[in-house]
Amino acid sequence: MKVVIWFQSPHFQVLSFALGVLNRRYGSISVLGLTNVPPAANMKNKSLGVVIDKNDLKTLDYDIIIVSGQDTSLKPVLDESFALNLDVDKIVLDRTVCIPGFSMERYRKLRRSKLSILSQNCWGGLIYHSFGLQFLSPTINIYVADRDFLRLLDDPKSALDSELRFYSSKVDDTSQRDYPIMALGRSKLHMIHYDDAESARRKWEDRRLRINWYNLLVMMYTENALVLKQFDRLPFSKKICFVPFETDVDCAFHIPPELVRGRSFFEAVNDLASNKIFCYDLWDMLFYGLRTPINVNP
Repeated sequence: MKVVIWFQSPHFQVLSFALGVLNRRYGSISVLGLTNVPPAANMKNKSLGVVIDKNDLKTLDYDIIIVSGQDTSLKPVLDESFALNLDVDKIVLDRTVCIPGFSMERYRKLRRSKLSILSQNCWGGLIYHSFGLQFLSPTINIYVADRDFLRLLDDPKSALDSELRFYSSKVDDTSQRDYPIMALGRSKLHMIHYDDAESARRKWEDRRLRINWYNLLVMMYTENALVLKQFDRLPFSKKICFVPFETDVDCAFHIPPELVRGRSFFEAVNDLASNKIFCYDLWDMLFYGLRTPINVNP
């Protein structure tokens, strides 16, 4: 496999791990060179290959471009690559390569599937971030209480067509800053990562219009067995609910106590999306809503 590395920042902690994953997955790899190299990274990475001008990628024979940089977004790279007439199906983030079960075939299939995730908390946004996918859902950077989320899911199309209105503000326990609580029909949405109602409303409306109702995954988490049963009755073809207890409910994804490690349960749920703990194959989860177990030592 012939690889080009596209730097988005001088911070590239996971790059070597990603190259190791590709080497194990596809056999011997060859790094053809680096592009978009920041000055701080130039000297450190001479051993990886020569510096390649981005315009020269048009004629270079490569199999994959790995985009490297801490918390970087794939979108600006895809936009620039499209303008350069490069094959965007060959471009992937280094952190996505590190997700257990990665292959370029699975990755391309997922990106083309236009997955929308209706998520009770930040889990959906973290999944989009880990996989470098476009936010095709308005439930990004928010939290919704169990009862309110179940109300929203009772008729999500009608609920999401409702006007999002300011309800009140609240101080976040962790950051100690104010955030807006918005009303959507009978549900209250805690916009915990927004500074004001107007910016929250703008982002919500923009992302609401992107929903792909033909490929929808609905995610919830709960420590209440009755809430789980209510969620399981909802008529979605792909629905998952993370729980800290063992159960035979079809949609339940049990996270064992040794993975929670004394943290709040929602933190363990979010860490699953951020590739910090390993329990289920995220690819099968996103494609099919399946509970495919994995056993990976981080």
